[in-house]
Formats: sequence, structure tokens, C-alpha cells
Amino acid sequence: MRKALLLLAAIAGIFPATVEAKKAPKPVWQVTRTTDPLTGATSCVVAAVDTAAGMSFTRMGALYPIVENNSVHGLLVGVSSGGRFRLPTGDIQWRVDDHPLRVLRAADNPTGAATSSVPSGTMQQLADQQMKLIAAATATSTLASGAAARAMLDEMLAGKGLIFRAAAAANPYGLPGEQQAAVGQATKDGLRPYPLDDSFRAGVAACGVRLNPS
Repeated sequence: MRKALLLLAAIAGIFPATVEAKKAPKPVWQVTRTTDPLTGATSCVVAAVDTAAGMSFTRMGALYPIVENNSVHGLLVGVSSGGRFRLPTGDIQWRVDDHPLRVLRAADNPTGAATSSVPSGTMQQLADQQMKLIAAATATSTLASGAAARAMLDEMLAGKGLIFRAAAAANPYGLPGEQQAAVGQATKDGLRPYPLDDSFRAGVAACGVRLNPS
């Protein structure tokens, strides 16, 4: 009898330690800080990336929601493509909870340089427009800036869930495509809205972005 009790006590001491040793899942939203080695520009990005086996990663061809505090462009909110080789993101349809649908246009991305200083004229305007179209078609992120970014962030901070998709995936008529319903984060229970949880708010604060609306 005594041996049996000692055995039970030993087992009881082992199992709690096993449970405690199990790692907690990584938060949905994670922070990444970078500094450009040439320009010195800094960036702090809060993104909902993929996690598995305790690792964080992104997949080529997949889109990820981000909030960025950029030393050049300020607050940016939108979507970035993942993987080692980034693909163009195009225009994005975006919605938080039951707020009205937003459309983020790649053509509205913040520019890295000023437009030409050549005096305005028909040919110059056409050239500038062409360059803008090329930049939009090849951009691997689609991001709102300025007041639009702040309004989107305020919705997210007060919201519970985010869904989005590439605008090109939504057929305006006819038979729906497979990607039309592929919105949200992939989980073991299927696609779910990206949770705007404590890890999101903590990440935004860690990047130095104010949490209260202006």
C-alpha cells in the first residue's frame, strides 16, 4: 500500500512539470524592427504572420496585415506579401467588424521619391502617370498613409476582427472564384477573422504609435 502511494505521489509530481514545460503559443501579432544600412531609415512593423512549431514565418504568395511606424513615411496600415520572393499585392478590399468596406489602392502607396521637377506639361504628366502605374503594378505592399492610415488604425484598435482579400479575387458578377471566400487567418478550425487582440495593441504601442484616437 505504501509503495502504491509513493508511486502515485511520484506520478503527481511528474505530470504538472510536463504541463508547465509546454510552450505557450506565439502571439498572433508580432513586432519586427529594421534599420536600412544605407539610409539609416528605421521601421517598426506589427504583423499577423504564420506560426508553427514555435516558429514565425511568411509564405510566398500569401498576404499579411501590417501596421508600420516608418521614420520616413510615418504611420502605414495595410497589407504586405510574404515569402522570400515577394509578389505584387495589387488593390486590397479591407473590413474591420461591421464597418464599411475600404478599398486600398496600390496607386495610393506612399512614394519613395518626389516627382520630377521638370515643368509640368502634357508629355511630363503622361510620363509621371506611367511611372505611377508601373510602381503600383509591381508594389509588394499596399498601404494607406496619413489620415487614412490613422482612421484604419482607430477602427482596428476598437475592433475585434479583420478580414481582407486582393480586390482582383472578387468577381463583380458571374460564378464566384475560389479566392473570393478566402478571407481571414488560416487556423486549425478553418478561416477566421484576424483577431484584433491584446497582442495587436501591445505591438502597436511597442512601435511607438499612440493608441488613443486623435
